[in-house]
Amino acid sequence: MPIRGVVFDLGQTLVTQESLVGSPSNHIGATAVASLVRPFLSTELTDEQLAETLGEAMQEALIEAYQGECATPDAHRIFQEVFDGLDWEAPSEVIDVLLPAYFKPHFDAMQAVPQAANVLQLLREAGVRTAMITNLLYGDDLLIKRLGVLELIQRLDVLVISTESGWLKPHPAMYRAAAERLELPFQELVMVGDDWDIDVRSPQRLGMRAIWLKSADVLPAGEAPAAIIEGLGDLIPAIGVLEASDPVA
Repeated sequence: MPIRGVVFDLGQTLVTQESLVGSPSNHIGATAVASLVRPFLSTELTDEQLAETLGEAMQEALIEAYQGECATPDAHRIFQEVFDGLDWEAPSEVIDVLLPAYFKPHFDAMQAVPQAANVLQLLREAGVRTAMITNLLYGDDLLIKRLGVLELIQRLDVLVISTESGWLKPHPAMYRAAAERLELPFQELVMVGDDWDIDVRSPQRLGMRAIWLKSADVLPAGEAPAAIIEGLGDLIPAIGVLEASDPVA
């Protein structure tokens, strides 16, 4: 089958992305939150301790979700539970202010991966539709704004974000949503990403081809992607090789 659509992962594929734990953006966001909530806390926490507490709470919620049904965690509830543990019952409207203060530095730290905008533009000019699917705890608007600044969103046809779908990758609903919005069958799509389980194994089980953007993940024995690339600059030639080797294409 011809490749008529490409579905991209976001973090470490189209953009660089910092960790929720121990990263500069985690610390900056927690410092902003600390300045707002410190008058209400009965405990003395340093900015560093608050950063670690919030970051670990987010990370633990993600791990629990991945080990369960992959339902998207509720960032609002996570914040409430963190502050409950600090003996402060934060009003809902206050958490609505704290969430963007905490997450904005995370999005501001994102930078486009070299060749990302160029590859998306070349695919568009070739008539290949593109989608991005990403796991997100909070901040659809912040993400979309940042992708606009990086000149990526203008070159994407479809966005599928876990906060709107209610599911995290590798839940099949995320890949199905991308295929439905692109109006293409799985057989005419290729998934591109750096995470073996999420970006290669799971989409291939649904009938998509997958191109693995080589990372620190270990290539499992007995499994193989449709292609392996070292960087996004290798993507279009890899797609050409796949199509040339497919007698149906």
